[in-house]
Amino acid sequence: MLRTMPLRHVAEVRVSNVDKKSVEGEVAVRLCNYTDVYYSNVIRDDRDFMTATATQSQIERFRLAIGDTIFTKDSETADDIATPAFVEGTADDLVCGYHLAMLRPRVERVEPRFLAWAIRSDYCKEQFTVSATGVTRYGLKYEAMLGVAVPTPPLGTQRLIADFLDDQVSRIDEAVLLRGKQVAALEARLRVEEFNALRGSSVSGPRHCSSLEWLGELPGSWLVATVASQFDVMLGKMLNDQRSRGDNLRPYPRNANVQWNRVDTAGLAEMDFPASDHKRYAVRAGDLLICEGGQPGRAAIWDGRIGEMYYQKALHRARSRGRSIPRWLYYCLRVAVAQNVFASQGNQATIAHLTGEQLGAQRFPFPEPDMQASIVAELDDATITTESAIAEMNAQVGLLEQRGHSLITAAVTGEFDVTTASGRGL
Repeated sequence: MLRTMPLRHVAEVRVSNVDKKSVEGEVAVRLCNYTDVYYSNVIRDDRDFMTATATQSQIERFRLAIGDTIFTKDSETADDIATPAFVEGTADDLVCGYHLAMLRPRVERVEPRFLAWAIRSDYCKEQFTVSATGVTRYGLKYEAMLGVAVPTPPLGTQRLIADFLDDQVSRIDEAVLLRGKQVAALEARLRVEEFNALRGSSVSGPRHCSSLEWLGELPGSWLVATVASQFDVMLGKMLNDQRSRGDNLRPYPRNANVQWNRVDTAGLAEMDFPASDHKRYAVRAGDLLICEGGQPGRAAIWDGRIGEMYYQKALHRARSRGRSIPRWLYYCLRVAVAQNVFASQGNQATIAHLTGEQLGAQRFPFPEPDMQASIVAELDDATITTESAIAEMNAQVGLLEQRGHSLITAAVTGEFDVTTASGRGL
C-alpha cells in the first residue's frame, strides 16, 4: 500500500510575494521568476536572472537554498499548473519571485531530490490540477497546496528512487535534446536551400547585381521587381464587435491560424461579410495569405478546403496579376523573414507590423514563370522531405517525454522496484 503524507508534513511551503519592481531603499536581488522555473527542471546560479529589490525580511524568507523545489502556482489552464524545478545552485542574492511557491524540505522525512520528482509525478500533478480554481486564469490556494498527498517511502528508498530517476530521466533528456538539434539542423539546411534557390545559384550563365544587399547577384535574365507589380496585395476587413454578429457570418482565419506552409482551420472565428464584401475579402484557392503582425511575413497558400473563406486585417491577401506564381512569393517571404529583411531595411532589430505599403514595395527576384515553377517544384520536394523527417523526430520526442512522465510516476509511487528495474518496459 502506498504510504503518503500531506505536503505540509514533508516541506515548509512558502508563497513568494517578491515582485519585479525596484524600490529605493530596498536591497538589490536577483529574481528566479516564473519562466525560469517553467522552462527548466533545474535552477543553478549560472543564468542571467532578472534584477529587482526586496526587503531584508523577504530575502531571508525567500532566498533559495540548495535542495529547495520551486513550482508555478498559477497558469492559464488548470492542467498546466505546479510545474517544478529543483534548486542545484544558488547565491545570497538569489530569491524566489512572485507567482511561485517554494518548498523547503523537512530532511528528516523526505529526500530533497525525491520531493522534486514527486511534485513532477502525475500522482501529485493531478491533485494540483483538481485543486486549482479560476475562470480565465487558474491558481492554487495555500491550504490546497498544504494538503497535497506526497508519496513517502522510507528515506533509504527515496534516495534510491532519486538516484534512479536522476540517471534515467537525464538519459531521456539527452535524447530529446539530440532530436531538437537534429530538427534545428534540418530546418537550417532547408533555409539554405531556399536562399540559394532564390538567388538562382544553380542557374548557369552571366549574372548581374540584384541591388538587394541581402541577396547578392542573380542570373542575368532575372527580373527584380516589387511585390505589387506582380501581385494584387490587399489587407483584410477591419474587425469590431458589431461585425461579429449579423446575417452573413462567414469563417475567417486569425493571424495564428496562418503558419508557415499551412492554414490551420480548427476553431476559425466568424464575422459578418455581406454580399458587398465578397469580391474584396473572399479568399480563393491559390491565394497567398501573409501575416501583417505576429511574425510579419509568415505565409501560407490557401488550398480551398472550405468553400467560402474570407480574411480580416491581421492578414494580407496576395493574388497573382498573371505573371508570377504565389508559391514563388511564398518562398521569397520565407527567405526574407529568415534573413530579417523587413526589419533591417527599417534599421530595426525586429518589426512589429508589415504594412501593405511595405509589402507592396518590397523587391524580390522574379524569373520567367517557367523558371519559377521549376524551382518551386524542387523546393516543394525538399520541403515535403524535410517536414516529414521533422514530424517523425517530433513524434519520437513525444514518445520520449511520455516515457519520462510514466517513469517518474511509476518510480515515485512504487509501481516497480528501482533496485531491479531499468525503466525500459515503461
